[in-house]
Amino acid sequence: MGPIDVFTSYVAAGAGAVIGLGVVSLIRTDQPRLRQALGLYRWAFGCIALLGALPLVPPSWQSGYLKVAIGSVAMGVALLAWAFRQLNGRRTAPWGGLLATALAGGCIWGAAWWGDTVFARAIAFVFAFVSVGMTLEQGWIILRSPRVSGSELSLLWVASGFALNWLVAVQHVLSVPGPYPPHWLHVPAWLLPWSALAIALLPLSVAAVVFAIVNERLNAQLRARALSDDLTGTLSRRGLRELGERMLGLQQHPARATAVLMVDVDHFKQVNDAHGHQVGDEVLRFLAQLLRDHLREDALLARYGGEEFTVVLPVRMESEALRVAERLRRVVESTPCRTHGVVIHLTVSIGVAFH
Repeated sequence: MGPIDVFTSYVAAGAGAVIGLGVVSLIRTDQPRLRQALGLYRWAFGCIALLGALPLVPPSWQSGYLKVAIGSVAMGVALLAWAFRQLNGRRTAPWGGLLATALAGGCIWGAAWWGDTVFARAIAFVFAFVSVGMTLEQGWIILRSPRVSGSELSLLWVASGFALNWLVAVQHVLSVPGPYPPHWLHVPAWLLPWSALAIALLPLSVAAVVFAIVNERLNAQLRARALSDDLTGTLSRRGLRELGERMLGLQQHPARATAVLMVDVDHFKQVNDAHGHQVGDEVLRFLAQLLRDHLREDALLARYGGEEFTVVLPVRMESEALRVAERLRRVVESTPCRTHGVVIHLTVSIGVAFH
């Protein structure tokens, strides 16, 4: 690859982040997890977009501005990692995500006061740590998922390429302590053009992959709504039959299997008799949401009939299915339903079948 101006790649990354911000802002969804992930992506692209202002900065201020911008980009990459977790249905406490984001930027900004060597090493270590974490996270999600889309694999390739680049940078910055280039991309000469190109294309690549993944999720959501139960929003029996059979057909790997959980509300007739059917409907909606909140994204939840619900989920072994059933039983038992001025304590019985 021929010579490349690293500062130009920085500006291209900033411009790509602005485009990514616009693309993500166009996506609309009523799904809470997707909304939160998209909000994190917007903040991430906003942080990376600071690179785009480099040509507008006076030459005498460029060095200081670049250090500020690199710290901001580190925060943006940490926010991308947080957003990836959210997009994959992995919960991250807000304080934990904010702390990790602040540490990513703070380490680089703080290192700037300790001299060039510390600053260069901080850049390499922070970006390597975050990108390796993103790669491991996405790889783990793919290994556990019964169905892997091309978009999810693309996201893994983007993250792993970025991680490999920064792992080489860590090795280089430890073995070659200076002199440091003014753009602070301290990597071997043979890797410099590829690193600059990767930085330039990162925001647009992430935006394109995220758009594809979100589009797949929204299409799946629309499909699920067409097969959903009107009262609880879970799958109907028809939806369960169609999507459940599809899930069973996907379990071809010997290390993967499927469990079916039949969840029956104990003594539900007493709720209707004592409080009326309107309260009974609220209880069913409450229970459906409670189960949904404590199941993975790849699990199917259906109202089988009356007060019976069915859960179909991919697992690795029968003991895992039993643990999920017991966890759901305990959650329902310890979470009373409060509606129409009454508090209703529920218990459920759960049967487990393993395929």
